[in-house]
Amino acid sequence: MRLVGFAVRSVFKLLRFAVRRPRVASAAASMVALDRYAGHVAVLWLVAVLVVGLGVWRVARAESYAAHVRPRLRAAWVRVTYPRKWRGIASRVGLVVHDHTGSDARWVHGALKDVKVTPAGVVRLRIAIPTGLTLDDYARRADALAVAFGVREARVTRAGTGSVWVELHRTDVLRTTIAPLPLPRGDQVNLAGVPVGRHEDGTPWWFNLHGTHVLIAGATGAGKGSVLWSLLRGLSPAINDGWVQVWAIDPKGGMELRPGLQLFSRFEDSAPEAMCDLLEDLVAVMDRRAKTLAARGVRKHEPWVRDPHILAVIDELAALTAFAERDTVRRIDRALGLLLTKGRAVGITVLAAVQDPGKDVVGWRDLFPTRVAMRLDNPIQVDMVLGEGARDMGATADHISELTPGVAFVRVEGTRAIRRVRASYLTDDDIADLARTTTASPALSAPRPPKPVDPLDAFNPDRAPTPSEPSVPAPSPAPARQRKPRKPRTRAAAAISTSHEEEAS
Repeated sequence: MRLVGFAVRSVFKLLRFAVRRPRVASAAASMVALDRYAGHVAVLWLVAVLVVGLGVWRVARAESYAAHVRPRLRAAWVRVTYPRKWRGIASRVGLVVHDHTGSDARWVHGALKDVKVTPAGVVRLRIAIPTGLTLDDYARRADALAVAFGVREARVTRAGTGSVWVELHRTDVLRTTIAPLPLPRGDQVNLAGVPVGRHEDGTPWWFNLHGTHVLIAGATGAGKGSVLWSLLRGLSPAINDGWVQVWAIDPKGGMELRPGLQLFSRFEDSAPEAMCDLLEDLVAVMDRRAKTLAARGVRKHEPWVRDPHILAVIDELAALTAFAERDTVRRIDRALGLLLTKGRAVGITVLAAVQDPGKDVVGWRDLFPTRVAMRLDNPIQVDMVLGEGARDMGATADHISELTPGVAFVRVEGTRAIRRVRASYLTDDDIADLARTTTASPALSAPRPPKPVDPLDAFNPDRAPTPSEPSVPAPSPAPARQRKPRKPRTRAAAAISTSHEEEAS
């Protein structure tokens, strides 16, 4: 009976393997058929030809070999060796549960369900979560898993109901500078996927600007400018065609964004009051667009030349309010609040860069659905930007090297998955070429509502009344009240007071 059960299980596993990997199964069946009808010598010759061919491929076309052959060979090797290796590692790092059911108590670990190897050499293990453990248990042991597998870093993400992906990164594929990605034509620009850089697995990093707001947090020199200029470069065909406008604010006096002045429909780098006026003008455009869409019965804005998508770029959000007057700060805060709460539905995206993501600096932080964590100062800031538990999931933004500007961690929208990316780097010549070949359309405008008059201003004698405002006479000053002298509280004070009164008399 045991032999029959073993045979049935073996046949079932072979059939499942053939269904999941038909190419490998077909190759194995062909080898068996060749051995059956042509003999062992023909099989040996075929194997020798394949080995020589792979060697020639590796020498002549190294990049193609690394992209197509090496991941498959490594995945085949990992599938054979890692199941036994995982059983020992799971017990050593504590990812096992004690099973008390039955007569024999035993330790149970999650089974290794699947193995994948990306073209960049990242090994992904799909592991079942046994009853008694959670995703957070695997996330907290990410560093221990990296040491156990002998890799540089291990990250844990959810793979579905009851399983997790454990990503093993042996080398840092983002240590070298990323060249700018190819640009699409203007009619092929997709606001939900703007080319910015590359993921750690070698795939392109597509940035979403449709129906969202973006917060980029990073310390000085982290490479926030790489993300901004890569986004502007990816949008440049649409800016030329006129169905995307960029309104930019550079509180640092234009040091970062002024070289690309031709890309912006509105640009301010002077006084905080002028930057506040830009935001309030954008609020007026937003309100008029919302009324127009509501009158047409449209709930989703579709950009076109006469009604473009507007991207509001604020290079340093903290500096925008650090040196302004209190009244200007209140106006800026109100305008930003309105844009963040109502702008997404009408085709307005706010992109803000900041060094300190704390609540005292970024009061509207929770209204930015898309967040990018570049090099940060401490682990607490990582969870501030990417959400609670992001640091345990492998988003070690506080460990990013100062020698790799542009590297960041992003959260995959709608999931808890964390991806490590790097934005492409644009030189000063690249930015100059971009500004020379791109021309922005004139900015939209809308009448702003009149500013409410403070009632206290009516009684200010130094302010002259406006033509439409009646003059209000200043109130006459009230007569000064005679204060009754206080009685001394102590005997010594009373004696001193009496002596003073006698001297005065």
